[in-house]
Amino acid sequence: MSRSSDQVRVARAGVIQGIGALIGRQWRLRRILYASTLVELRKRYAGSLLGPLWTILYPLLFLGVYLFTWLVVFRVRFPGFGRLDYVLFVFGGLVPYLFVVESVTAGCVSIKQNLHLIKNVIMPIDLVPVRSVLVALAGHLVGAALLVVLCIISRNATWRLAMLPIVMALQVLWLVGVVWLLAPLGLLIPDIAFVMSLMLMMLMFVSPIAFRSDMVPAAYRLIVSGNPITYMADAYRAAILTDYPVPVWRLAAFAVLAIGTFGVGAVACWRFKDFLVDAE
Repeated sequence: MSRSSDQVRVARAGVIQGIGALIGRQWRLRRILYASTLVELRKRYAGSLLGPLWTILYPLLFLGVYLFTWLVVFRVRFPGFGRLDYVLFVFGGLVPYLFVVESVTAGCVSIKQNLHLIKNVIMPIDLVPVRSVLVALAGHLVGAALLVVLCIISRNATWRLAMLPIVMALQVLWLVGVVWLLAPLGLLIPDIAFVMSLMLMMLMFVSPIAFRSDMVPAAYRLIVSGNPITYMADAYRAAILTDYPVPVWRLAAFAVLAIGTFGVGAVACWRFKDFLVDAE
């Protein structure tokens, strides 16, 4: 019994040491990560007429279509919420959701599309998925800046706004963990990218982006309660909306989800990184 316990302790210590080394490498190679992220951003807008302006236009156009659907077609109204407050409510869910979509979509295929960099030892395999999140983060920062401007214009700017950087940092942690899990699967099972695209599209309709969770019939509320986007959107809205009540347990749940997913993703990436390099 004691021998098996010793083996478990050794294995656990090895995992912890491996995760520590993985996280330490992100910091040690931060300049490579930063430089390669800039290269990816330049490539994205190369040849485009509007260039980086798309980082502002994309969320605004998406918001316009979304608001037209819910404000004009479905005529959704919240008691005690003005029109501008509702715009901020929708934007508070839409901006982080678009960050999720872009990170996960790019992260699923990140290793497969960059095998030439990995096999030539130019870039460690665990940095490639992280880069996809950082590229998406550039656009998200623009969306977050628009959130802050709307928050000030609608007179919702309070001490709560100081929570926004913390919420954004937790979302980055969560997404890094998610892409560390999905990128290896995207290399081994190419269909994962298609499955995730479909799931993200479905999530947009069942996530409380333009409606509140309590507006969902009780029989279907479990779908919203089990949706991680719900907790993420609530965390953002707690920071930008003065009169938006968010239970503390929901914020704690988002923090646990973010840190837990990051840890699980780190373990998966550390365990399979050597195998993945030789997979193709």
